Amino acid sequence: MAITFKDVAFTYQAGTPFATPALHDVNFTIPEHSFTAVIGHTGSGKSTMVQQLDGLALPTSGSIQIGDTTMDAETDKKTLNQIRRHIGMVFQFPEAQLFEQSVIADVMFGPMNYGMSKSDAEDAAKKALQLVGMPESSYDKSPFDLSGGQMRRVAIAGVIAMEPEILVLDEPTAGLDPEGQQELMTLFATLQKEHNLTVILITHQMEFVGEYADNVLVFDGGTVVKSGTPEAVFADSDWLRERQLDVPAATQFADMLQAKGLPIEHVLDLDHLADQVVSLIGGPTHE
Repeated sequence: MAITFKDVAFTYQAGTPFATPALHDVNFTIPEHSFTAVIGHTGSGKSTMVQQLDGLALPTSGSIQIGDTTMDAETDKKTLNQIRRHIGMVFQFPEAQLFEQSVIADVMFGPMNYGMSKSDAEDAAKKALQLVGMPESSYDKSPFDLSGGQMRRVAIAGVIAMEPEILVLDEPTAGLDPEGQQELMTLFATLQKEHNLTVILITHQMEFVGEYADNVLVFDGGTVVKSGTPEAVFADSDWLRERQLDVPAATQFADMLQAKGLPIEHVLDLDHLADQVVSLIGGPTHE
């Protein structure tokens, strides 16, 4: 499902002496089936935008179109529930939301809450658990007897089991070691490709943006200040740093080599940077 924000603004506690503007003049389109990364420094408006997506907070003005449904300040609860059926949200530390006595029961809860029969919910739960790499021997265990990484996979399976068309990931790798982070990002990329999901990743880790995203939104001061492909967004490292944002490590190294006068092209990942360096010295390139 495609998503379009049109002139969206949001103010916390609007109409009160404590009114705090959080978003203004937000305009963007997230293409259907894309992997979109949302970046910006803390307080730039990313998290507030995510709340708008799922109807946790309605726009103060403007509108949001998700598929064929439009959401604005007057949207009723019935319409919000219809929208939420299409969106799966994975927040930071999603394992904190586990509560059932068994893994399978926890993953079944969401589908059943949306009206799926117990039998269908169990089938959906088993499929989701297989997708996230959880062995069948874990299904009857308490989720609280699992490792931290396994608990997170179970929580993600609970979202996937609801068969969303849009998957929103808000810093999903927080607290994991590098290996765990890479495994999880590979999982999300596989889900996006094999199930034609629209994925929205909110992250501060620019390596993931360069490696997985095909579309990037840059937030600053409560609005989108740049959008485009990762190549276009990361082309101006100085512009990003002015907004307290980093660039992928490969891009940093390429900038340093360019400053030394080496004919290195702009890159987003270390493999392509290595290929260029090796080609300069006449060795075999990365395969």
